[in-house]
Amino acid sequence: MKCEEYMSSIFSLNNIISEFKRSFNLSMPLVITEVIYGLSSFIATVMVAHLSKEELAANALVWGIYLAIILFFIGIIVAVSIITAQSYGANDSKGIGICFKQGLIISIVFALPMMLFMRLAPMVLSWTGQDMIIIKLAQPFFYALSWSILTINFLVLTTSFLSGINRTKASMFLSMMIIPIEIFFYYAFLFGKFGMPKMGLAGIGYALTISNTIVSIVSFSYLYFSTKFKVYHLFTKWWKINKKFLLELLRIGLPMGAMICIEVSLVAVNAIMMGKLGTTVLAAYQISHQYIMIALVVIFGLTQGVVVRIGNEVGQNNRDVLKLVTLVNIGMAFGIMSLFSIFYVIFPELAISIDLNIKDHNLVSLINIAKSFLSIVAVLVLVEGTRLVIMGALRGLKDTKFSMLVSILGFWVIAFPGSYLLAFKLKLGGIGILWGFVIGLAVTALILWLRFNFLVKHIDLKALVTRE
Repeated sequence: MKCEEYMSSIFSLNNIISEFKRSFNLSMPLVITEVIYGLSSFIATVMVAHLSKEELAANALVWGIYLAIILFFIGIIVAVSIITAQSYGANDSKGIGICFKQGLIISIVFALPMMLFMRLAPMVLSWTGQDMIIIKLAQPFFYALSWSILTINFLVLTTSFLSGINRTKASMFLSMMIIPIEIFFYYAFLFGKFGMPKMGLAGIGYALTISNTIVSIVSFSYLYFSTKFKVYHLFTKWWKINKKFLLELLRIGLPMGAMICIEVSLVAVNAIMMGKLGTTVLAAYQISHQYIMIALVVIFGLTQGVVVRIGNEVGQNNRDVLKLVTLVNIGMAFGIMSLFSIFYVIFPELAISIDLNIKDHNLVSLINIAKSFLSIVAVLVLVEGTRLVIMGALRGLKDTKFSMLVSILGFWVIAFPGSYLLAFKLKLGGIGILWGFVIGLAVTALILWLRFNFLVKHIDLKALVTRE
């Protein structure tokens, strides 16, 4: 059979539909899980918006840095889902159990420096020339959020493990527990309701700590007592280090963590640059940023699904379907992001009204800036959705170091100077910051796609699977 005819058979309508169903069934629980977690910061922002413009701006700075720290760890621990997915595809139960236990060790060890960084963040912000009123509001929020780090690490590990063994529905049900608990404590601590102390922004941090602790206990109890996981011996001598698996997790995970930190730190720097343009611009950026995140959490779920699908096929040595899996998921991502884009362009005032009273004449400037930001966000989510799916496919192939280097290029060599040039030299303000970001994302997506096509043809799939 000629190469063209063979590729045509792989991309037949039946295969495309079959892969769509398989990816959809795997990814949708992950998408729902990510949306649920994404609602956390969204709901917090909506509540904070009812306090003051200054507290909304402080909320933007704190969440930007907090997410950078958390996503750094997520990048590392996603390696658990990669190795687990490949082991699952290769029917290696022992490898799956070892991988989880090494992930648990990493979760505990990394918690302390992550907490320390949260405590030091206000001092770092003071060096950037931020408004001291904003920093004063942010400081107790940073302190409170630092206590939630360890439990969040445990939840991320649980989600990665369950994804790797294709039990995404279990992950979804566990995550569904967290939102009602968070909403209750957000409201209680933020405004001093139900006999709770009124803590302001710090109340969000303590609410997260309490809710994540509860769900972490439930999650680990489920893994420990359920007969479904007995074969993996997840908590038997969990403290014992397996050098091969631990180093492999770090080899794969550290570049991903660094890559995410590189990317999200630019988001934090964008917030700082927005702050240099004034509190009104920063508050508008926070509104638009929450709509970036609420769209992209859907793609985060798809990305995890791609990692697992690619990992499973690697474990089974099925080279032929790797490109099919990726293209089908790119199509799914683009379709979903198009819906968000249309909403942001046609109904910006409806989106903004969730946070602000759009009839308040004192907020006209803030609302107009937020509307202009949402029109750019409509383009940004399309580009970023495509980029993240391709990156997920590369993660499934354990190709993380190259992705990290491309992120440095796209974000800090192209996006950052481009944003600065457009915003401050060409006087486009906050709009210029966002357009510079979009350009960097587009270049990165193109390079990653070329890399994926190269690896699909040349990489040794059997050598990718980690074995005891």
